[in-house]
Amino acid sequence: MSRNRPDSPCIALCSTALGDNVCRGCARTFGEISQWCFMGDDEREAVWLRLPQRQRLLQLAAACGVLLELDSLDGVEWGRLPDGSRYRFDEQGALHRLGRDGAAESLRGDALTPQQAAAWLRRA
Repeated sequence: MSRNRPDSPCIALCSTALGDNVCRGCARTFGEISQWCFMGDDEREAVWLRLPQRQRLLQLAAACGVLLELDSLDGVEWGRLPDGSRYRFDEQGALHRLGRDGAAESLRGDALTPQQAAAWLRRA
């Protein structure tokens, strides 16, 4: 592994012990946390690479007043709201919403505050 990283993404603010599926501290899933010491370098690196995106999803979930639930659709992680709609940010910063009915919408997300993005998601 070429990157110089700490042994773990843990920042000692674990919320999975409270029942969260995604830790509000490090952004790993319960499964990733529990299997961390058994993962190989490549698996750990794949988790590390997902964490910045998950941090944004966590912020947006918090702004919506919900816990982050994750779904994987075609290999892409999406946050899921209680109403069943999904959301994600792409590499360019656009925010995408996928409604329960399959309707997709996008919004330039890099200039939005989490509260503005949450308001856009909730109006679906």
